[in-house]
Amino acid sequence: MGGIRLTPEKPKNAIKKLERNGFKCENKRGGDWIYSKIKNGERKVVLVSVHPRDLGIPFVKNIIRNSGKTNEEWVNL
Repeated sequence: MGGIRLTPEKPKNAIKKLERNGFKCENKRGGDWIYSKIKNGERKVVLVSVHPRDLGIPFVKNIIRNSGKTNEEWVNL
């Protein structure tokens, strides 16, 4: 049982984790910032919604999936 438990996260923390993994900000449209990275010839695109509130767990899961990380890798960044 005792798997990794995800929690809501501040947008700025999510951005720091993405930038540490080589993602670069490609575009900013209002509160939506688009980050991308090319790995093994494949382009990974991640959308981060930058607002005053924390990102909910479903949004954090989406960021993790699109960045190609596992929940454990994300939590340990």
